[in-house]
Amino acid sequence: MNQEIRIALEKQNPWWFGKEYEKGMERLSHYELLLKCLKTPDILLILGARRTGKSTLLYQIITSLNITSESILFMNLDEPLFQSKAEDPLFLSTIIEEYMAQKKHIQKFYVFIDEVQNYEYWVQTLKTMHDTNKRIKFILTGSTAALIKNKISTRLSGRYLATTIYPLSYKEFLQFNKSDSGTITEKKEEVKKYLQFGAFPRVVLEPDETLKQEILKNYFQTIYLKDIIYPHKLRNNKDVFEILYYLISNVGTPLSYTSIGKNLGIATDTVKEYIEYAEEAYLLYTVSKFEHAVKKQIVNPKKIYCLDTGLINAISFKFSENKGRIIENLVFMTLKRKEKEIYYHKGLKECDFVVKEGLKVATAIQVTVSMKDQNVREREIIGLLEAMEMNELKQGYIITEEEKENIVVDGKEIFVVPLYEWLEKMA
Repeated sequence: MNQEIRIALEKQNPWWFGKEYEKGMERLSHYELLLKCLKTPDILLILGARRTGKSTLLYQIITSLNITSESILFMNLDEPLFQSKAEDPLFLSTIIEEYMAQKKHIQKFYVFIDEVQNYEYWVQTLKTMHDTNKRIKFILTGSTAALIKNKISTRLSGRYLATTIYPLSYKEFLQFNKSDSGTITEKKEEVKKYLQFGAFPRVVLEPDETLKQEILKNYFQTIYLKDIIYPHKLRNNKDVFEILYYLISNVGTPLSYTSIGKNLGIATDTVKEYIEYAEEAYLLYTVSKFEHAVKKQIVNPKKIYCLDTGLINAISFKFSENKGRIIENLVFMTLKRKEKEIYYHKGLKECDFVVKEGLKVATAIQVTVSMKDQNVREREIIGLLEAMEMNELKQGYIITEEEKENIVVDGKEIFVVPLYEWLEKMA
């Protein structure tokens, strides 16, 4: 192991020398699956967008292990020196093998690799080492969903467990803010912050609102460049940016690839390709219209949602002017975080979300800022009732900013729930 690599590893492994390291705000207790996976021999793969706290969770896992520091090898492959070795097929295995050779008395090694997608040969290397050396437990992070497609699903089949990390849940957000959120007024204020600035850990902890906005813009640039432009070697940055900006500005609106292409003057196939890249980077999510026939789901327009409401506000439009869309995006991400199977309903009328469990739709949800306007009230109720009728549901939900009531129509019960109350129930 040459001196440069050794120095880089020493900086990334302060526990070797009994030094303190940044563990961040405690989140590990919210991820019971991670702790369970640590007890299995499988490779643990932690996925999610950049800046959602994956690296910090690695440090918290390291702290929780309560083992000798020599048993831990941590490598962040965002390190420029390591990036320069991205196409060296022996680089990763050589480091690990040389380290283990120096510690022959260690019975079990925990090898943490951060941003593993930066290394071209990571799948081949880890498969071989996992199969031939049972002394190693691999814990990896990655910032692109392409990691679990194609080669990983075949080459590492049966050898890995994967979980996805998102920006902070509402419960975590309150803990980071050290908020008890006791009164209704306090709850509304906390939800307003959650909506406006989103839930990236660093942003939540930043007290200055101007800096929050700048950090969010920087995050967008980082995801845009590192996980969309660079890995796919895209040359037409302008088209990529225009598509992303257009979609983030139109969250919750049914859009077809063709209509997006016509509006922006970009080929339909290119639009589809760039949206897929944004999904792989966890920046955007597409939601299909609910149809029993999969072919119909594919051809119908998609609704697009963004990873974080703070990103939407920082990149595209003013929070106060588009609160309804922001609330809808937050509801979607809260359901997504719970690993729900989410669609939208459209018949004669529309319903924002239908949530499928197993083979059937289990829940129908409308989202609106307020029901005080009679036209809005009728639209939301009629759309929800249609979705409930088509899916044989007796109950449905309308999530509002702050209103609450129960409505019964033809034996069907509609719960109008304020956002803060719904978020608390989903915690």
